[in-house]
Amino acid sequence: MVGIIDDTDTCLRYPAGTRIKIGENSGTVRYVGELCGYKGTWLGVEWDDPKRGKHNGTVNGKHYFYTMHPNAGSFIRPDKLGPFESLESAARERYLGDSEKSLDQQLIREAQESLQASLFEVVGLEKLARKQSKFEQLTEISVAGSPVNNAGFLNEFTALTALNLSHTLIWNWQTIAEICRQVPTLVNLNLSCNRFVAPTDSQIVEMSSAFDNLQLINLRNCGFTDWSDVIQTARLWPHIMSIGLQENPISELSAVNTKDVFKNLRELDLHRTKIMDFDQICKLGNLKTLVSLNLMENGIEEIKLPDCEPNTKLDMFISLEQLNMLYNPIWNEMDAFNELDKLPRLKRLSKTPHLKSNFDEMLVKAVGLITGLEMVNRAEISAEERRGAEYDIWKKYALDWLQASKLAESLKEFYKKHRSYALLIKKYGSPVEFVPRANIKVSNLIKIRILNKKTGEIWEKKFPRMITVQTLLGLIVKRFHLDCINMAPQLCYTDARHPELVVPLDNLSKTLDFYSLQENDIVEIEC
Repeated sequence: MVGIIDDTDTCLRYPAGTRIKIGENSGTVRYVGELCGYKGTWLGVEWDDPKRGKHNGTVNGKHYFYTMHPNAGSFIRPDKLGPFESLESAARERYLGDSEKSLDQQLIREAQESLQASLFEVVGLEKLARKQSKFEQLTEISVAGSPVNNAGFLNEFTALTALNLSHTLIWNWQTIAEICRQVPTLVNLNLSCNRFVAPTDSQIVEMSSAFDNLQLINLRNCGFTDWSDVIQTARLWPHIMSIGLQENPISELSAVNTKDVFKNLRELDLHRTKIMDFDQICKLGNLKTLVSLNLMENGIEEIKLPDCEPNTKLDMFISLEQLNMLYNPIWNEMDAFNELDKLPRLKRLSKTPHLKSNFDEMLVKAVGLITGLEMVNRAEISAEERRGAEYDIWKKYALDWLQASKLAESLKEFYKKHRSYALLIKKYGSPVEFVPRANIKVSNLIKIRILNKKTGEIWEKKFPRMITVQTLLGLIVKRFHLDCINMAPQLCYTDARHPELVVPLDNLSKTLDFYSLQENDIVEIEC
């Protein structure tokens, strides 16, 4: 370890931008020098926690440095700081020693969080410790939380592919470049919760070759506020495929020149930033290789994409297959899904249901309105679910379509608001015959036919439209004397005019009207 020698080399040891840590509080050196009215050399620090300091860099009316927040600044003596470490020494300290210490405690904590288990047994502890004691065999190393601020000698890290440097004291890209030069096998780098000085153009030219093999980089909570700083820094990584920028207070984006950056970018994580306007997201539409985009918890209320013809897709986000919109307060799901249908390759969508909706209702809207969707909230869409969702949308807007069909301009506007409907008509036919059935309600009762598939017996009876599936199931069990001890019977219905459509009645709390049952539809019992 290298410690502080004396105040004479403080300026060299703590240049502006240096990261320091006292206890659990990390900060950035913004000023080195004298403090009016006090003896000796002082460090002006901007703390990551905006409430940790006492001022904004101004003391007794004199301004020494700037902070983003009014109470994020402090002055401290250099001798209050502990020594720095090199990556080499931190790794040796963490991975070499007795078997208990050599098992990376940081990795244990990460595993516990992942498994949501505070206690678990580590099998093969001694074997793992022996492997960790041989640097040439390590493929993953974590020195998270260590006071690391330089590389050291890393010639033994010959198999290292993943490195966790989160919560360390590394603050400049020259140090990261030196690590990557010494470890050419490194492809995955976690730099979360650090603060970096953006590289200059000349530094980028000098350092970029060091990052030729880097593919994944995590910059979570690194204090980025300006998208231009992200783009400038990204010029260092010519072949990067995955970037995590979550929890950075970025609110505005700009179009990316893919000749300079993000040529091969496949994954971009922008969750929990300050991007609340989907128009900002659209500025990234020219990222041709982007497959996965995470926008979780951003406060986005509306999804709006550029206009295009209903029978075409947009020439933007042309490779995007996965979109995460969880925990965004999107107020109009129908409009949002209709807009997302404009994306040419969207297959997997994650979204929290609207407060007035639930997952089943959201699923129907998403599947019925976004053509090509294969998965919602990590649940694969079955053929039955797709058919039921599409059929529900086909029936829901049948009357609107019929009325719009009277004028060409009205029909064009209808298809603009219901992009998938033309394909549904092509698949299920014209809903003209259905419209009268859906809108002439002479009674609150509906006659349906109930078929016991096991015996072939049919029961015809009128039921209230608002009867729940659970109540209907109880009546069926009583009428056919079904044995429900071993297995409860399952219900589905077949549309009388479209017998190829079979819809499972799988939500017991929903009504017959919810499932759009009509006169003479057949409910089938499967035991």
